Amino acid sequence: MRSVSRPLIFALFLALVLLSNLMISPPSEAQTVQKVILQLPWTHQFEFAGFYAAQENGFFAQEGLDVEIRPGKQNRTPLNEVLNGNADFGVAASELLLARAKGQPVIAMGVIFQHSASAMATLTDNGIYTPQDFIGQRLEMGDLSSGAETYAMLQAEGITPRQYEQIPSSFSLHRLINGDVSAVSVFVTNQPFYLKEQQIPYRLILPRSYGIDFYGDTLFTREKLAEDNPQLVEAFHRAAFKGWRYAFDRPGEVIDIILEKYSDFPFSHSRKHLEYEHREMEKLVLPNLVELGHMNIGRWHHMANTFVSLGLLQPDYSLEGFLWSPETPKPYFQRLNLQILGVVTICVFLMGLSLLTFNRRLQYQATQNQLLTKEKEELEKKIDMIFWSGDFGYWHWNRSKNVLYLNEKAAAALGGQHEAGLFTLQEIQVNESLISVRHFFSWFSEDIRKRRGRFELERERLDDEGQTCWLTCRGEVLDLMPDGSIKTSHGILLDNTELHRARQQVEQLTITDAMTGLLNLRYFMGRLEAFMQRVKFGEGYFSVALVDIDRMDMIRNEYGSYTADYVIETLSDIIQQQARPMDLIARYTDTSFAVLLPGTTAEETQSACDRMRKHIAHYRFDTSSHNFFATVTIGIVETQEFSSTDLSSKQLLHVAEERIETGKLKGCNVLITRNNQTLTSP
Repeated sequence: MRSVSRPLIFALFLALVLLSNLMISPPSEAQTVQKVILQLPWTHQFEFAGFYAAQENGFFAQEGLDVEIRPGKQNRTPLNEVLNGNADFGVAASELLLARAKGQPVIAMGVIFQHSASAMATLTDNGIYTPQDFIGQRLEMGDLSSGAETYAMLQAEGITPRQYEQIPSSFSLHRLINGDVSAVSVFVTNQPFYLKEQQIPYRLILPRSYGIDFYGDTLFTREKLAEDNPQLVEAFHRAAFKGWRYAFDRPGEVIDIILEKYSDFPFSHSRKHLEYEHREMEKLVLPNLVELGHMNIGRWHHMANTFVSLGLLQPDYSLEGFLWSPETPKPYFQRLNLQILGVVTICVFLMGLSLLTFNRRLQYQATQNQLLTKEKEELEKKIDMIFWSGDFGYWHWNRSKNVLYLNEKAAAALGGQHEAGLFTLQEIQVNESLISVRHFFSWFSEDIRKRRGRFELERERLDDEGQTCWLTCRGEVLDLMPDGSIKTSHGILLDNTELHRARQQVEQLTITDAMTGLLNLRYFMGRLEAFMQRVKFGEGYFSVALVDIDRMDMIRNEYGSYTADYVIETLSDIIQQQARPMDLIARYTDTSFAVLLPGTTAEETQSACDRMRKHIAHYRFDTSSHNFFATVTIGIVETQEFSSTDLSSKQLLHVAEERIETGKLKGCNVLITRNNQTLTSP
């Protein structure tokens, strides 16, 4: 047995070596080193650490690439350099999408920053908390194309360019620190470090906190290079993102490399600055949660639609062909005669070897089958545990067989109550109780058929109580049919309702008063200033009424603080009931309320406020030991009372407060209007 098997095994080894030599590319091609240029948008820093890691660890060289990494300079943008042929690859932000949508032949190869690093920085002393506080301020920002996230945030908050002064960006913090501007556009991975170093308290206003979440740095190339040399583009992509993985696994080592080889005086960053960049980048790149380079065409469309709303794109834009996808090269033989020789040699020796080892292989295969069966069972248990502990559902759709699988969690998320199982389209048509399956096809099937690779979709639905729920579907296309349509796909379903509701509650808490649920004074002042600016531009008019509770100190002293709080809460409810839906109501002081009435004449305002005053005066407060009435004094002021030069928020409120004082002197339970006219009818 040994004398026969050893020569056969040795001959098989020679045949496999021969075949492997035939399967690889010709030696002349494999040894060719190609020179390429990567253009960065800025000077060297940790923002581009993955490319340095790929260069210094030989990842580019292993792919046959000689890469020159060029730092950015003034008037040298990656888009222009790549499109003009001065560079082969570049790194760009949202301007890449604008270029493609406007017809420039660029292709996105992979996203580095899953979330944008753009923000507006302001000093803590400036009193700016939300975008509404930008009204009437001087803001240092880039132009519309480079600062799209910030402009989109302002537009989403209803703030027009006429309501603030835009100062061109100087790429420094001097104007902010000197008080020349109230806020400045920054990268959260860079400029805030200088404020921390100088111990200057600051605050960041993030567009993504207001629903504007763009991709950040993206690796790209020109379309012709991807078409003419797809192997080169794939090799660069493979080496670059291998470098990014290395950079986040060994940040300290890569920082050493940057300090030694990629520090451009006077723009070089210190070690503390580079470490700060790394920490902030991890929050935006999410290297441990999202595959490096991952991008979603739906997210790109969301960005493009935002550009349409800003007037930067036409609604008929197209992103077809914008996302690059690698092509797997097919192996080939170099010469036909060697191909035939290799195949014949392998067949002969495989037959001989199979005859000699047939029994042993049968025994080995049986053992392996047992091990595989056991491993499969353990893997299924692990997968079930992951789905259970992650509290999300699993789905698998075989479109060629019209079969859908949903586990129990997925069915519950879609609104059904059945157990996990396979469902056919015929069952759906017959069994109307399969509501979860119907929902899946109604909400997701059409979008899934348009996808390639990985994707993420989100839908809203109403539960049994009529409450809105939010459902996220993440999936991946597994196989395609010959005509290019989807054959199979699978993914998970997440019920994000609690997260959405928690986010809404947090947003509500920032603008409302804790006791009454009315708007708080800070938010009310921002809205008042916005209405004021519109009036100054000739866009309508409004009135403001201050409602002050009479003799509140006496109520608190005679009946106690608990009863006093009860009076405040009850009156806030009455004022809301008496006001119109478009009126803004806020808690102005501890014992007073402010009401903004848009588009009302003097007569309408007086009528509405007097009706409110009378309703309050006739309301009986019943407690366990006391019965009593409370009254209010109301001071009304209208924008028509002032010229455009004298009109201001402070002046309006000051006049309203003076009218409150006049009403108190006249005995309370009165309504004071223009020229201190008094309404006291019962």
